[in-house]
Amino acid sequence: LGVMGDIVRAGWVTKESRHWGRWRLRWLELVYEEGTSVPNLCSYKAARMQWPEEPPRPTERLPLVGATCFPCPDDGTMAAGRPHAFALNLRGRDFVFATETADEAVEWVRSLSLAIAELALRLGGVEPSSMLAGGVPSPYEPFNAAATAAA
Repeated sequence: LGVMGDIVRAGWVTKESRHWGRWRLRWLELVYEEGTSVPNLCSYKAARMQWPEEPPRPTERLPLVGATCFPCPDDGTMAAGRPHAFALNLRGRDFVFATETADEAVEWVRSLSLAIAELALRLGGVEPSSMLAGGVPSPYEPFNAAATAAA
């Protein structure tokens, strides 16, 4: 089923299909997954207001762990000459999207980049108490704000 959680951004984009390279209209949502708070980029064939009670399975679900987002160059090398394009690089693969306006593309890149940066800080963060104890913290221990606040 669809990803449930807090929606940060949503709207219509065209998306280059993975297998055939065709461009398709998709409803795109940046959503923080319920329970894990990991941001996911999900695409659907229909907008949320057209869904039945149960959300449909996304046509694509991209957890943003380790991702980067950037505007596509205007030379058409990435987006087949489509204007207002941006890409999400995840696990060495570029997922390319295009919007109706340049402002929409800028806002998608901004929202995605912020979600990716916040997640990286959360996953790579260090508990302040471990620094006070004089220990050398592991960069792989996730920061637990609730535990730190309770201490």
